[in-house]
Order: sequence, then structure tokens, then C-alpha cells
Amino acid sequence: MTNEPLTAVLVDDEEHCTDTLAWMLGEYCPSVKVQQVFNDPAAALKYLQHDSPDLLFLDIEMPVLNGFDLLKALGKMKSALVFTTAYDEFAIKAIKHNALDYLLKPVDKDDLRKAIDKACDRSKDVDLMDRVGSLLQRMAPPAVQRIAVPTREGLEMLDVDRILYAKADDNYTELHVDGARKVVVSRTLKDIEHDLPADRFMRIHLSYSVALSRIHKYVRGTGGYVVLANGEQLPVSRSNKDELLRRLGSH
Repeated sequence: MTNEPLTAVLVDDEEHCTDTLAWMLGEYCPSVKVQQVFNDPAAALKYLQHDSPDLLFLDIEMPVLNGFDLLKALGKMKSALVFTTAYDEFAIKAIKHNALDYLLKPVDKDDLRKAIDKACDRSKDVDLMDRVGSLLQRMAPPAVQRIAVPTREGLEMLDVDRILYAKADDNYTELHVDGARKVVVSRTLKDIEHDLPADRFMRIHLSYSVALSRIHKYVRGTGGYVVLANGEQLPVSRSNKDELLRRLGSH
């Protein structure tokens, strides 16, 4: 085992925040060496594109280029990641949902130590970047999205917001939309899922993918079932039950 200290880069547009965090790391975390400090996120991005520290402490709320935008521009990353933020309920909820780590300002020394330990453990996960990607998708501003679906008559443009759920029917898929309307699409459910936003739809059963925002309640059972706002009931498979409950709890 190596005894070399972990290298850290601090990114925050407020100088007093990076000064405080650098002091706390030196005082309470001797295993961490501050490699670089940036109060300009654009300069941090340029540096991180060529150098990967062991730890990246990244503020969320920054002008011009916020923490999420910086990660999106950076793309792949090898560093363990710890967000630093003043209270932002939506952002914190999204970070927790994707099993990532954060520090709430003003930073507490015990929370700092714990966050470093957890972030370093999680940096070894092969799906770390998948979780970061999921977070960025979740934090993207909502927009009306349309998909083009092939039907027997030709091609139909559908607003994603209008779709309640998709149901497999052999090599076809039934898209159930607002107004009790059903659109039969000449593609498999698996193909259709590629066009549906992953943060808004979930496969709950071999034959069903549902818009999470349309679920009114979940009823327990072996797998159980969900009841939509319009009263329709859709089965939930046993293998998808835990993930569904986790995602419903984060909405």
C-alpha cells in the first residue's frame, strides 16, 4: 500500500469558501494534499481536461458555468467527486438519488472526513460515471420533448408529456396517451424505451414501461401493481419492485 497523500482540486467561485475548505483539509485531513484551487470554473475545466486529481470538490452554484455544467463539459472523469453546496433541496435530492456525495456549507469537519472516505470508496465503482450522467440528466431543465413513432399510417409525432405508459404487443408497442387514446407503433418496447427519457419512464414489468409522474399509488403484492391517476392498473414484476419504490420515493 502507498502512503502518498490524496491529491485534491477545489472549485468554488467564492474565494473565502475555497480558503476555508483548504484550511480544513490541512487541519483535519492530513491524508489529503490540495493540488490546485480554482475560483473560476472555466479555468478549472481547462485544467481538469488534462489532469485528474484523486478528489474533486466541486461547488454547484457558480455563475456562467455551474458545477453540473462543468461536469457535462468535462465528460469522462476518474476523480472521486464531492459536491459542495449551500442548501438547494432539489439539487441535494438529485445527488442523493444518484448515490453521490456532498458537503453542506458551512462545512463540518466530521462531515468532511466522512465525505472523503465515501467518495474514495465510490470512485472505484465501475458505474460512477453512469451515476454522474444520470444526475446531469436529472438536473437538465425540463423541456417539451417529442418523439417520432412509426405507425401503420406513417409517422406520428407525440409529445412525451402526453404518454402515460407503453405496453409490449409482440413486435409492436401500444403507447397509451392522454384522452384514453392508444397509438400502435411498429417497434418493440425495447426500441421505444431508447426514445423515452430514462429519468421519467421506468420498465416496471416485462410488458410495461410507465411515466413515473402518472403513478397515483403503488399497491403491495408479490410484485404488486401501480394505479395511474386515470384509475388504470399496471402490474409490477417482483424483480422491478425495489427499484420502482426507490424511484417513487425520490420523486
